[in-house]
Amino acid sequence: MISKAFVAGLGLLALCGPAYPQMGSPGGGETQAIALHPANPQVIYAGAAKGLCKTTRGGLDNWPSTGLDHLGPRHIVLDPSNPDVIYTGAYEMGVYKSTNAAASWHPVNNGLTNGRIRGLAIDPSDGQTLYAGTDGGGVFKTTEGGTSWREVNRGLIDKTLRALVIDPRSPDTLYAATWHGVYKTTDGGEHWKANPEGLYDIDVRALAIDPIDSRIIYAASDPGGVYRSTDGGWTWTLGERPLIQHILSLAVDPHNPAHVYAGTKKGVFRSTDSADTFEVVGLQWSNRTWTLVFDDRTTPATLYYGGEGGVLKTTNGGRWWDVTGPQRK
Repeated sequence: MISKAFVAGLGLLALCGPAYPQMGSPGGGETQAIALHPANPQVIYAGAAKGLCKTTRGGLDNWPSTGLDHLGPRHIVLDPSNPDVIYTGAYEMGVYKSTNAAASWHPVNNGLTNGRIRGLAIDPSDGQTLYAGTDGGGVFKTTEGGTSWREVNRGLIDKTLRALVIDPRSPDTLYAATWHGVYKTTDGGEHWKANPEGLYDIDVRALAIDPIDSRIIYAASDPGGVYRSTDGGWTWTLGERPLIQHILSLAVDPHNPAHVYAGTKKGVFRSTDSADTFEVVGLQWSNRTWTLVFDDRTTPATLYYGGEGGVLKTTNGGRWWDVTGPQRK
């Protein structure tokens, strides 16, 4: 068994290799979703092949499953006013809800005619309002905590969503990544619009909003690089040296928003100049980095990785990655 608590980002393959593919993992396959409890940093939720997993010790308790076995949850959001209320989306299986901190679950799919969930977003000021982006059905909205859903697709020409994000400062504003560019709504999904002269007719796989200035948006195309908008998604520019990788996830450092991280099929990359240029910062052994999530309660902010290596974290910009669970034999 590996005994080192910390592993170098670039040297991780040498330490774990094929025999240690799930070092900090909830187990049973790749981790595709991570959600952090807003009040207790020791509580982390992870979507893995064996279900929705929860740690109450920062990953040191072997990530026990809380149910939804074999559904492979891909998206997890917590009610900001009551974090015991949790929603998770699973491809082909729709949305499930827990009201008791993941002790039990029940489906909330009334009116959700497409269960292939590609994105979940919750209103930060109203935990009853959620949006579900689907593969082929567009966007659905509930204002009743999942009791019922309705389509909100007016103007959304491409209904095959890749990602869905909500503006934390203006929650009626959302962005949808599709096969044909980025669409935006400013009225809670009632109307969507894309700029034909902007990021249009391009396969967009991931989105991220600057946590300080929400007019700044990042969008990753496959495999064309990371685009940046400074006017709320109307116009876009490609970085000076585009990151030509299969990008699966994006995250912006909440303490230093010029630092943008991209999760790819060949590791994690970082930009320190607002996505103009990128450098690799480790985990090059990973074939998939499905999610990158920042915890802004620490300084520097802690970045969590979810992917083929399970759940790992870094507190120094990717120079070292810490295992967040028991190391596997």
